[in-house]
Amino acid sequence: MKSRNAMLRSGTKPSIPNSIDKDHNTAPVQSFDAMPEIVSKPFKRKEKISPPPDSAMIIFYNLFIPTDPAEAKVAIDVLTEQLGQVATSLKEITNKKPTLQSAILYYNLIGNDATFPPTEINALCRKLHPSLECKLSGFYKQASEAVTLQDIHDFCRQEDTDQGTRVTYIHSKGSYHQTLVNMNWRREMTNSVLHPDCQYPPDDRCDVCGSSFYTRFSTIYPGNMWTAKCSYVRKLLSPREGGEYDNKKVESVAKFLKYRLWGQLHSSLLEDRIDYFGLGRYRLEHWIGSHSSILPCELHRQNVTFELMVTGQVKPEHYEWGMGPRREEVVEELLDATKRLKTDEDAQFREYYYLPGNLLKWFTLYGSKGVPSSKSWAWSFFPAGDKWKKLVEKHGENAVEKMVMESAEDFHSAFSENHERDAFKVNGEDEALFADSTSTMTVFYHISFPPEARKRQSSVLAFKTQLDLLATGQYDIVSRAYEKRRKVLLYYSIAGGDDKLADFVTKQCDAVKSRNVECRKLAQFESYKAKGETLHQLHNFCLAKPSQRVTYLTNQLPTQYGSKWPEIQTSQKIRAFTTAVTSNMCLKSRDTCNVCGMEFYPLPYNHFTGNMFTASCEYVKDLMPPAQFEIKMNEVASDALVSQLGHVFTTELTPFTPQTLGMDQYSVEHWIGSHPDFQPCDVAPVSRSWFPLSCGGSYYEADYSRSNVYDFQWSIGPRRGSAPNGRIDCKTEQRIETKDDVLFREYSYLAGNLYRWYKLYNKAPPADSWIWQWFPKGDSWFHGVENHGSRVVQELTKPYADEGVPFRQV
Repeated sequence: MKSRNAMLRSGTKPSIPNSIDKDHNTAPVQSFDAMPEIVSKPFKRKEKISPPPDSAMIIFYNLFIPTDPAEAKVAIDVLTEQLGQVATSLKEITNKKPTLQSAILYYNLIGNDATFPPTEINALCRKLHPSLECKLSGFYKQASEAVTLQDIHDFCRQEDTDQGTRVTYIHSKGSYHQTLVNMNWRREMTNSVLHPDCQYPPDDRCDVCGSSFYTRFSTIYPGNMWTAKCSYVRKLLSPREGGEYDNKKVESVAKFLKYRLWGQLHSSLLEDRIDYFGLGRYRLEHWIGSHSSILPCELHRQNVTFELMVTGQVKPEHYEWGMGPRREEVVEELLDATKRLKTDEDAQFREYYYLPGNLLKWFTLYGSKGVPSSKSWAWSFFPAGDKWKKLVEKHGENAVEKMVMESAEDFHSAFSENHERDAFKVNGEDEALFADSTSTMTVFYHISFPPEARKRQSSVLAFKTQLDLLATGQYDIVSRAYEKRRKVLLYYSIAGGDDKLADFVTKQCDAVKSRNVECRKLAQFESYKAKGETLHQLHNFCLAKPSQRVTYLTNQLPTQYGSKWPEIQTSQKIRAFTTAVTSNMCLKSRDTCNVCGMEFYPLPYNHFTGNMFTASCEYVKDLMPPAQFEIKMNEVASDALVSQLGHVFTTELTPFTPQTLGMDQYSVEHWIGSHPDFQPCDVAPVSRSWFPLSCGGSYYEADYSRSNVYDFQWSIGPRRGSAPNGRIDCKTEQRIETKDDVLFREYSYLAGNLYRWYKLYNKAPPADSWIWQWFPKGDSWFHGVENHGSRVVQELTKPYADEGVPFRQV
């Protein structure tokens, strides 16, 4: 037999054998957004649980018997062995406690009730011990452990249940996969939780007892067998499938993944696996240890390893009851990270598998009730406990979020917290201007003044340049000149700066009034970070005036997240982008295009360079309001990050970043191209190379320092490279062209786009949309939408997705 270390070092790295695996007939999870679990339905309404008053033990048993005769025989052998262990423990306890002479075992039977029916199970119990009563709680064709855990939760929350009552949970591990590991593991877990020291702990403070309690990768009893006090169990959320615990468990993981994406939390000790995070069918193993108030105890001596248990080497002399935690890792951790964490205090402070992850879980699941007490063992047991304790004392259940927000400058909303967004109201004097949309250009202009002196100076220069362009006229490609064909109605908002800068903007607007520009101030925001507010007003305008066209400008270019290089040719780009979207080419109404910009790219998400555009209000009105869109995009990002753990999505082409996912402030860059009815066009000239570039492309990057960048050529998009220069690795794009497992799951391709479209708008693009021809596997996705509708992503990625948890082979 391989040692545990050898198995963990092998090429097919095994997981901890999990008690919630196929032994319990639970369907594998393919998407954590949909959480396709088996919904357990009892054959009748459950009766109130009333154990006899002289019960020495109250046991809840999750029993699975397969329908296959050979497999059923194995399950019955497991049942017989475990009931024998119960009988043996009952004899030992009743000898010590003469007033307690019976035990009751409530069991849920799953799968097959014909091979060994309840009447025979009940008779076997009496045969093994005359005072052992076994009672069927429910029969299910298919179910998970949730049905039995729910019975425990219901019993402990009954009004007449004494809160000092202890309940035991066991299950028939190995009844589906009878391996040596499962057999040894099951026997030792069952022995431990039935032991008198677990049934009646020497220190009554103990809430939960099992063989061994670990704090990594969770506060957990691996294998999920335990004896617990009802006063603790009643604090837990209901484990019912699809209930609050399930949803909040996913939410807690999603929060961490987002905070990690912002670079403020880390998970360096262990690789990303759903069993470590407690997702899908693994969530129930994390349930009993999910509350911060847990006072754990364990039966195994501190030097008893997990390997000794699963290899059957634990003997009675290895028992030494004690309060926990007394041990940490249940699996080998990444050695480099372990060494670094010993000396890096900041890394300890941000390590998910230390306090931050536990706090995040406790706070998400239980809110203020999940805040550990000032005397909790967690503060002294985990590294950086004192630092986190002070933060929690100050911020309560918001401590982790506050730490992240204060540490990450870029982690903020694009919207002001206290600003009321009313419906757009057109002044009476402006109403006449909308009678003929061809004579008026409506512009919504977001003016941002960052606090840094250099950036503020650049933003002032950009503002003056853009305002001068608007006053000069609209660029005409035929005459290569700016012509004043339209009056400009300029609605603007100011974000950042001070009253002096606001007065400067007002004076500049007054100066161009004689040059056919009418300025209307919408709002002024103290923070320069409120970059989405003007878009919100633009959307409200289109709701009120759906027959109009509208232009969006900003004096700050979007920056690439994580880039160490400053933006080049900024002033030239702002001038070119502004000229493009206000040119006659973009202003002209066309049936084949509803949004026009300088350069359109579909990767890593639908966007125009500079995030400036002219759009049809008929299209814009159907978009989600920008503030609501940011909230929804954060939800979609959470779903995508968690689903990636189950390998539903790949990110080989474009790694997940807050920007590529459109999180928080970056949602404004995704907004205009977010609808499935999106029809882009652009005007930047396309420069082709006579010879393929070294990476296989055929397009030159536009040089905004040269005048030929204004040689506009209108066309339906996309028509140039997949993404702006440097945003994706073109060699990777070539490499994955023949890899169906990537093409069907790559988030920046149709898997991610369709996922977002259904989440945001509950629809897919029409049959004549450009997306079916442009994206890889477009035909397959088109027919998939016809056949599966909103479930198309789950169905088409199913052949390639997996849980990422290797099965231990012994």
